[in-house]
Amino acid sequence: MLDKSSIEYWVFDLDNTLYPSENNLFSQIDKRMGNFISRQFDLPLGEAKALQKKYFQTYGTTLRGLMTEHDIPPQDFLTYVHDIDFDVLDRNDALRQAINSLDGVKVIYTNASRDYAEKVMEKIGIAGLFEDIFDITSAGYIPKPDPRSYHKMIREMNIDPSRSVMVEDIARNLVPASDMGMKTVWVPTGHEWSGAGASAEHIDFTAPDLVAWLKSLVED
Repeated sequence: MLDKSSIEYWVFDLDNTLYPSENNLFSQIDKRMGNFISRQFDLPLGEAKALQKKYFQTYGTTLRGLMTEHDIPPQDFLTYVHDIDFDVLDRNDALRQAINSLDGVKVIYTNASRDYAEKVMEKIGIAGLFEDIFDITSAGYIPKPDPRSYHKMIREMNIDPSRSVMVEDIARNLVPASDMGMKTVWVPTGHEWSGAGASAEHIDFTAPDLVAWLKSLVED
């Protein structure tokens, strides 16, 4: 069990971590990323999806690959892929209560944009609970799991890694956090990419049901 007395900072990923992947919000983004690449380079959709996956695996995000390989303006990409239906998300009062019960500073750390993150947080009912949002623009478009992004995040958010917890659905994104001394919580989704790229030594806790895991901390 996590020693709550040693924790002052809670760092939460957003997509597929604070809402269920079954809600199919991110699947809309995934589809639009493929469409963006297909239109941008006049590629069949299958080839565009393969390129999208390659960039995600190589660079951490599709956007970073497009910026590095093709000098794509990041805001053009972000505006297009985040033009989605947020109504698939449900308000989660149990999650709000669980997060609100945590003592300490709480921040969102996402590879998405601030505007997108705020819309998601509003829909699921957790707006106003977090000190700040460290988004992809704040990171200088350097995404998780690049360690440079984490160092920038803790510096700008004034976070002590040794007194922090990071919660994330993509296991490989927990590796730099663990290496910096953070306690790590993996929220598995069942997707093939969710558990790839990390060993057990980088994952301190596994929380298939994040709300239940957070409640167990309060009840302990």
